[in-house]
Amino acid sequence: MSYFGLFSTEHFLSIGGYILFYLFILFISQFFSKKGFAVVISCAVLIMKIAELVIRNGVYGESIQQLIPIHLCNITLMLCIITMIFPSKSLFQIIYYWSIGAVAAILFPDGRVAFPNFVGISFFATHFFILFTVVYQMISLGYRPTFKGFIGSFVCINIFAGIVYKINEILGTNYMYINYKPTFSSPLDFFGPWPHYIIIVEIIYIVLGLLLYFPFKKRHFKYTNVY
Repeated sequence: MSYFGLFSTEHFLSIGGYILFYLFILFISQFFSKKGFAVVISCAVLIMKIAELVIRNGVYGESIQQLIPIHLCNITLMLCIITMIFPSKSLFQIIYYWSIGAVAAILFPDGRVAFPNFVGISFFATHFFILFTVVYQMISLGYRPTFKGFIGSFVCINIFAGIVYKINEILGTNYMYINYKPTFSSPLDFFGPWPHYIIIVEIIYIVLGLLLYFPFKKRHFKYTNVY
């Protein structure tokens, strides 16, 4: 596999290309039924993710225990697929605030596989799908983030992190980078040793979450019928 450099021309072109691609998908979604469009695109993304995991295991030799989809973005992706097919205001709240992780992954990807490798395509396509789901449901379904949703997302992410920490201890893995820092370069390198960087990430999540909520503060939205 060939790799591209972090913040290289190819990295920025990849980000720009996927933004344009999903804007196009958002545009053409207006010409189909909401239900039909949601099912088709969600199934396509799910198949792509499964194919990625199969390739990483069968072709690149990554072990099954390294491919369990319990990184935060993988869980968020699964929630996106579910809520696209079965819309849920509650799940939208979690996805909206957890999408912070997708943005971080896009900016600081783990295993920066160069285009046109399928694993690299799947990485960006699935992470951008998380952001697409947020934008799509805000535009098409009228969903909006709430402060209660922010609190709920914060509680859920901490409960989930605690569970993943124990799983990592059992399997010798490091999902969510909760047991120790990732081996590749990332902003966590500047946040001190374990567990200090976890505390800093929690603070950053709170700050960014509140910033994401602020534009919608003191506004009341009426959820429309979905389908």
